[in-house]
Amino acid sequence: MRRHTFPRTRRLKRRRLIRPLFERGRADVGRVREGVVALLYRAVPREALGHDVGLQVGFAPGRRARTNAGRTRLRRLMREAFRQHQGPLLDRFDGRPDALTVMVLFRGREATASADLRRDLPRALARLARRELPPAADAPADPPRP
Repeated sequence: MRRHTFPRTRRLKRRRLIRPLFERGRADVGRVREGVVALLYRAVPREALGHDVGLQVGFAPGRRARTNAGRTRLRRLMREAFRQHQGPLLDRFDGRPDALTVMVLFRGREATASADLRRDLPRALARLARRELPPAADAPADPPRP
């Protein structure tokens, strides 16, 4: 049985890995929407992560939280909901030569965030785990700048 942990090595922090997830028109970025949650994901070479993990995740609480305390609370709620339901995604990327980068976006109201995240994030993660994900391109994660 897999422990429900979320080590720091699994946090998506590198801009060169986050930026492509938000570029419009990219064929290698997928989206899953479920209620107040949207997932942006992309397969990348494992060497690009900097750690030997199969999955890195970032969390974006959106702009509806007006204070830093509200955004921090939303991030914690998203991390906890993800931590509890990450098993199928981790199993999918164990032993693969590539890795998955995921951004979890919250687009709901701060007042109902706890219940909304407990309902929608597990559904979105289950849908992502069932998808057929293409392998990462052999190209470098960040093309050289001129």
